[in-house]
Amino acid sequence: MSETLFDKYGGVPTVTELVRDFHERLMRRPHIRRYFADMPTDKLISHHIEYVTFALGKPRTNVSSKQLHEQHLTTGVTKASYNLMVDLFVDSLQDNGFTDEDIQIVVARLGGVTGDIVTKGIEK
Repeated sequence: MSETLFDKYGGVPTVTELVRDFHERLMRRPHIRRYFADMPTDKLISHHIEYVTFALGKPRTNVSSKQLHEQHLTTGVTKASYNLMVDLFVDSLQDNGFTDEDIQIVVARLGGVTGDIVTKGIEK
């Protein structure tokens, strides 16, 4: 089994730092923060931990693609907002010592779930 980026960069301590950094970046953007306005803080942090660990190569064990889509269906996430979230996450990765090559792997992985998260204009 090949090493994931999660393992390569230090596991839980790295995820903790990335989640803290990413969360702060998101919350500084009112048009992004609005997507999380009604979510309790502990649930929001859990959501960000799941997102970051998935982005770093840990398999999504408790959320299927269908569930991910259903969770985001009522939020109306736009492609522009999702792209900004990815950009902010890339900034976090860069500031935390990830290589450009590894960042491209993360961006590709996140591109694979765009359709599950971007729900603006989707029929309910």
